[in-house]
Amino acid sequence: MATTSCDVAIVGAGLGGCFLALLLSRRGQRVVVIEQGPSIPSAGADFLKPPGLRVLARHGLADLVGRHGLRRDIIRYYHDGDPIRECRFPDGGFLIRPYRELVELIYASCAMEGVEFWFDAEIDDIAVGDGRVEELTLADGRRLRADVVVGADGTKSAVRQALGIEQVTMPYERLLMRVATVPLTTSVAQLNRLYFSSDGWLAYLYPLNRDQARVFVGLPPEDDKEVFQDGIPTLIDELKKFVTESSDAFDSLQPATWHLIKVSSLRVSAYHQGNAALLGSAAFACHPMTGMGMSYTLHDAEILADVISAAGGDTELLDRLLYARYEPRRHAHRELIDYGDALAATFRDRDAYLAAFRPDLHVFGTAAAPAEPPVPQLV
Repeated sequence: MATTSCDVAIVGAGLGGCFLALLLSRRGQRVVVIEQGPSIPSAGADFLKPPGLRVLARHGLADLVGRHGLRRDIIRYYHDGDPIRECRFPDGGFLIRPYRELVELIYASCAMEGVEFWFDAEIDDIAVGDGRVEELTLADGRRLRADVVVGADGTKSAVRQALGIEQVTMPYERLLMRVATVPLTTSVAQLNRLYFSSDGWLAYLYPLNRDQARVFVGLPPEDDKEVFQDGIPTLIDELKKFVTESSDAFDSLQPATWHLIKVSSLRVSAYHQGNAALLGSAAFACHPMTGMGMSYTLHDAEILADVISAAGGDTELLDRLLYARYEPRRHAHRELIDYGDALAATFRDRDAYLAAFRPDLHVFGTAAAPAEPPVPQLV
């Protein structure tokens, strides 16, 4: 088959890959996005915190993504049934929008800008020479050459593996996560509530739209096997021990379908090599308790777009700019990963969790934290 050439090849059509493609295409770059699945990925977080919303606003997308989303400004935290903290989000709060809907909006904007998407495109080989990616070969024989290659292809990134960049993955072995989508109830519509227990359980209930809600349950592995083999009544009995203000949601859990989510942190030794860079969970992954993963990825894509555009196809300049402007993001990501680790390690203990909780990271992120962030109210 013939070889296709482009300015930038992005592997992965998730939030980070699509947003980067949009920013680059707006600056006149010819972009090809490769996605191994048949369509836009559907798995991802439903939250955009203020830092991510500010990034979208800078590029004229805030109204588009917020039009049919839900705005919330408070999350209340409980331990063994008692409220222990409220976290308040200023300036319009945060946005809840199903991940797939969010990515599809940006994908539609990409289509209007002329971004080319290759779906069902499994990578067979990534040719690397002299420290740079030379060519991508797909399983169907197609070949793609690009001045710049971005791996936005998740925690098992083929681009990262081809570059030989080392990774350290730490599964959260003491906490399994399950999620279900259920009918919305009054208590869930009223307020986002996150419950913890001394027995190592957690439950997070929040509205997804006007009709549906998400329920996340975290529990020790030994309890997961027992509970989900015995059935939902056992689950509800356990939740009743520490979920105190969302009991109207219990009946909706009985017919729900629960999906297992594997959660781990990911750190890598470098974010770029030569003409290739990593983005999103190909570069870092933190515990979802931080709620900041998507916001950080949007900001990373913004930086990458600036760097790639400024390099103008000059490989040596690209390498220098990535080192100077993109690699420093590892510090912010490391801080966020450490914070997620601390939350996951302490939530069983009320006082330890409150001591680990950082409103600057939880609300504002490092990119836009005010000098003196307001302290969340204790309840």
